Amino acid sequence: MPENRTQLEQLNATVRALRSRCAWTGALTHESLRTYLIEESYEVLDAIAERNPALLKEELGDLFFQILLHSLIAEEQDHFGLEDVAETLNAKLLRRNRHIFDEQGQVRQDVITDVDEIIRVWDAAKQAERAGQPKKRKNAGLPAGLPSLALAQKLLDRHARAGSAQPAAGLVTEQIRERIVDEFSLAKELMALSARAEELGLDAESVLRAALGQQYGAETGATTSPKSPSKR
Repeated sequence: MPENRTQLEQLNATVRALRSRCAWTGALTHESLRTYLIEESYEVLDAIAERNPALLKEELGDLFFQILLHSLIAEEQDHFGLEDVAETLNAKLLRRNRHIFDEQGQVRQDVITDVDEIIRVWDAAKQAERAGQPKKRKNAGLPAGLPSLALAQKLLDRHARAGSAQPAAGLVTEQIRERIVDEFSLAKELMALSARAEELGLDAESVLRAALGQQYGAETGATTSPKSPSKR
């Protein structure tokens, strides 16, 4: 590695060489990389669960490789490059974290430490971003590709923050509150529901996604068919 290059610069040069000289890497597209991006993300989660720093370092590198590839592909299409990604992210962090940074992007002297106030400032910054922009769907920013259980919690949290009515609020009965009091009891209930779905020949993931589609419309990217999808 040339002495005047940082590790990041050398890595970027390596990826560019692979992209231009390797037939397999050169043929990759945003679309063909989707599966790899998901796989690498889950491998990062596995490394975190294993509490293995060496493995986490390696898996974060694999995930970063995906980011570099997507950025390079976009650069080839004259859309944006890695520097643009970094600039956009930095600007967003400065803009949304007004409890730390002032309007000029400098660290504030009167840093807010109250968590509720931090969340309020964060939400206000996001609302300000949307002002003047073309109107988006109600739940823009929630990836439809999220696992349905995670998507459900995200949707409920977003509606709670907005102070809107919760379509699923009535589902939490007193009996459920009594049965589910901690992580263990929640896991037990989820396992029981999964087992029951298996007995009925239903795909729990698809059933919940369809229910989200019915309650929240096309916002989830889920099917709104009233029929519960069955396993084949």
